[in-house]
Amino acid sequence: MGSTTCENFANRCTPLLSARGNRLMMAEFNNQKTKLFSMLTEKQYTQIRACSKDEESFNTLIDILSSQQKSLEHAKSEFFSVIGHELRTPLTAIQGSLALLAREVPGPLPEKARKMVEIAIDNSVRLRDLINYFLDLQMLESGEVKLQLQPVELQPLLNQAVTNLKPFAARRQIELALHAAAQNIWVKADSDRLMQVISNLLSNAIKFSPSSSRITVTIDSDGTTGRFSIADQGPGISQSLQPFIFDKFVQADVADDRKSGGTGLGLSICKAIVEQHDGKIGF
Repeated sequence: MGSTTCENFANRCTPLLSARGNRLMMAEFNNQKTKLFSMLTEKQYTQIRACSKDEESFNTLIDILSSQQKSLEHAKSEFFSVIGHELRTPLTAIQGSLALLAREVPGPLPEKARKMVEIAIDNSVRLRDLINYFLDLQMLESGEVKLQLQPVELQPLLNQAVTNLKPFAARRQIELALHAAAQNIWVKADSDRLMQVISNLLSNAIKFSPSSSRITVTIDSDGTTGRFSIADQGPGISQSLQPFIFDKFVQADVADDRKSGGTGLGLSICKAIVEQHDGKIGF
């Protein structure tokens, strides 16, 4: 931010508060000033504080805060876009080379070398997923993802998700069941993004469920809101971790999640998608 003078503020600001609403608006005024001041240098802080002691500077301060936030968001978006490209390009080359080694194109591999290549491939896939998840979450949080909203019936969508993941569940000897407590439940949603949420939650349930257990997907409605829930017989989430489970990189059990190939971003993405639909997610 460039230098700021009291004269600039005085010329641009307009009266905002009436005597009747003074206390309420002054509280918000002070709150917004505090947010703005945290972004400024000491010199800028002194200059703004000197000319914003009354409510007449409120509009100007809000304009500056908004402009600063937009600039930061744009810079952050550009940063992640560049980083994503710079990471994906060499990773693609690495994965291509590993695939050639796995097919023994350069020549036969000893058994130990083959196992090492398999480990490298698994970890390169995990790194690719982490990059994709991170960039996806960044786009969701910055509002760059535009939802294609249309009427969607929940049951066929959930049926498809269950069908897609049945082979994965079968390998772990887990039964998937769909229960419709209500019929013909329609919601206004982006079907692809909603499928992403359902698949992620269902996949998590499978990863953390014991063998020979059951996962039940339930569809319900209160007449105005569609709802689906996924119940498993896994270890659950500790009470101390529950308030943070939808935060980035939070994992219920680090050791188990690493074994299952988790990134710690799946639930954050689910939350971002659901909230973009004006919905709620919890447990």
